[in-house]
Amino acid sequence: MKSSTFEEKKQNVKIAFVILAAGESTRMGSIKQLLPWKDTTLLEHVINQGVASNVASVFVILGANYDRIIDTITNSKITVIKNRDWSSGMGSSIVCAIDYIKKNNLYFDAILIALADQPLIEFMYFNKLVNRFFDTDKNIVATLTKNRPGVPSIFGKEYFKILSELKNDIGAREIINSHINDVYIEKAGGLNIDIDTKDTYKILYNKYGKDI
Repeated sequence: MKSSTFEEKKQNVKIAFVILAAGESTRMGSIKQLLPWKDTTLLEHVINQGVASNVASVFVILGANYDRIIDTITNSKITVIKNRDWSSGMGSSIVCAIDYIKKNNLYFDAILIALADQPLIEFMYFNKLVNRFFDTDKNIVATLTKNRPGVPSIFGKEYFKILSELKNDIGAREIINSHINDVYIEKAGGLNIDIDTKDTYKILYNKYGKDI
């Protein structure tokens, strides 16, 4: 166990929830973040799950199609950050989030990194990750994806400096792999499916994403 008790952590630990949504999604042939999902868009659905989670603040990193996307976001309980270097890859969005937190003198004990295109992961699973971070002695809690650890994942403040130094398209998985002895791996039960193609979107939307 870490030094604090579980209940003390729940009361005192501040976690930033960061949604990476800056990509251009060229393979989709449309703006992926704006695809319909239930009664809203793919991106806003993930935003709503983040807001419902046991975190202190929610940040959304936008880049490609910024002007089109930001006008569709209706949830006012978040902070949108513009990544002007979005074409460099996912790592640049993580760096953008850490830089924003530093420049605005915000304090967080950990950062939860999530993707905008995993709509089957909802707040219950994010809370599972948060609770696991509280009760494990590991400083990274990652999700098992295709037999390897990845996102969504939580990084303790010990890793903020490393996250702020990511280059190009090197994302959080590289840090996880490099510090695997400090990682607790959680299973998402098949919920962490990325929507990378039109076919995947159609299948998931028809099964889970229609507004009832």
